[in-house]
Amino acid sequence: MFEDITVVPSAISAFNNAALVAPAFLWNALLCLPIFVAAFWFGRTYKEKANLNKYLSWPRASFWTVVMVVVWFVLMGGNYSVLRDGVSVLPWLSAVLLFVSGMFIGFRTKDVSLPLWYGTSNVTRRKKWIVNILVACLVLIPVGLSDTLNWWGPVLQVSSVLAGLFVGRKWLRRDMPMAFLLTCILLVMTAVLMQPEYFRFGQLGNLTPWHLLWVLLTGAVFSVTVALKIVRAREKIHHSAFIKIKWLLRFVATLCAVLFVLTEAVPMFLATIAMVWGLSALSVWHLKETDKNIADFFCALLLVLFGVLISVPTISVLGLLQISVSPSNKRMSVIRGLL
Repeated sequence: MFEDITVVPSAISAFNNAALVAPAFLWNALLCLPIFVAAFWFGRTYKEKANLNKYLSWPRASFWTVVMVVVWFVLMGGNYSVLRDGVSVLPWLSAVLLFVSGMFIGFRTKDVSLPLWYGTSNVTRRKKWIVNILVACLVLIPVGLSDTLNWWGPVLQVSSVLAGLFVGRKWLRRDMPMAFLLTCILLVMTAVLMQPEYFRFGQLGNLTPWHLLWVLLTGAVFSVTVALKIVRAREKIHHSAFIKIKWLLRFVATLCAVLFVLTEAVPMFLATIAMVWGLSALSVWHLKETDKNIADFFCALLLVLFGVLISVPTISVLGLLQISVSPSNKRMSVIRGLL
């Protein structure tokens, strides 16, 4: 009765049944609803009095979102030898996320000198060595403990962080906050589907409709955001051809979404957001011009949905503040045109 082969599947089944009945991320969002409403209302009310536009610039918002994602990923996620298959690619995905995040954080903090670089006396230098060691342990020990499935897991994660910080501080020359932000969001959404403990407790059951709907909605908004950011309006394609290709992409995107709902497979999720991106990119390419505020609105909406997805309401509040201070002209018409 108390053998591992009996106890572990029983625990998996019990936890999984609880997760299927009550999706935690949705209940957390409902509990945080008063905070969301207050953030939106105060942002719209005090955007002129408190000059919120100055403090809600996208470079700052992207930086703090990436920092919060890394903290969540290290403290709440991870790759452990519990409820896991023997072979997993999650450590490599975690390493890529930590490396990309480290590059961005290192670049944004390259003007902040290390304590070791100040002081000339031996006493001062010794004290700053101690400070550096304590700060390094405070950051790197949780990173290493976030992957204990194999002996090389902590080495891989710590090396990824150090390499990312070094590349960001020394070699990265261009500030690309939106690119780093969207890359981190895509990696986390993929990890959420790969790692059941991020999104549910066990592997023996399917996700609820709420889980699937929210993942698809977040992925769709992500695709629209990327299309608005990297595709330029050219008004090149003929209208009749545009309508035919658009309906074809709608059909393929719907088919991929249905297959994802049936299989819950990561490749089908990636195929779905790729088709939605193609649909949105075609619509943007067909337009005569686009408004930058629309792209910022979709990016802010992505932060709201993504914060609910990973149960980090601070990210959702940051997105709501961005929405509250942005212009609200012709949003619905643009959304209908993109899809």
